[in-house]
Amino acid sequence: MKKDQSSRFMKHARFPWLALAAGLCVITGSSRVESQTESRSTAASVNGKLTAVKGQELRVETKDETVEVKLTQKTIVRGEIPIKVSDITSGMYVGATAAKQPDGTFRVSRLHVFSEDQRGTGEGHRPLSSAPQSGLTMTNANVEAVEDALVENVKDRMLTLKYKGGQARFVVPPDTPVVKRVLGDSSLLKPGAVVSIQTSRASDGSLAASQITVRASM
Repeated sequence: MKKDQSSRFMKHARFPWLALAAGLCVITGSSRVESQTESRSTAASVNGKLTAVKGQELRVETKDETVEVKLTQKTIVRGEIPIKVSDITSGMYVGATAAKQPDGTFRVSRLHVFSEDQRGTGEGHRPLSSAPQSGLTMTNANVEAVEDALVENVKDRMLTLKYKGGQARFVVPPDTPVVKRVLGDSSLLKPGAVVSIQTSRASDGSLAASQITVRASM
């Protein structure tokens, strides 16, 4: 074979290997992206009303669909019990739904006290995720101080809430719905109960409950 023909042959022979190598890189990179996407999508929140409880199987009616969720040996169940505004004390870890007022304080429309094992959950101050355009905020923080405050001749409670990166003052009117979360068990899971469930998706596509909060009737 002549030298120029041999050179052309070697040139064309190399290209399929380069194409194959490039293809393998694309496939490998794609697999990593799919794996990361799948990992991010394994957690889901299910909010709605229990319509059926059968053994370890729960059926939940959400605003959009009916979802089936499985209980596991590791599922944590919590209940909510109504408490008074006057029951709030310093040292509690709370979540406050509130709106900012002209004087810089926040007026609370709903407040829940986390169970002690939930301390630190979602700590911070941010727009309310379920209604980001409403102007409402959600603050998960420790109660640093509790004071009485007279606002328009009404005796309110003033809370100083401290979270990572800051703190703010929150006015809690006496008629504000306040609940406290307590550890419970599966006996709380009855048809008609309003629940918020944190789930993970198994390899077969089914949803397994990691945490369930049974909402209080207010």
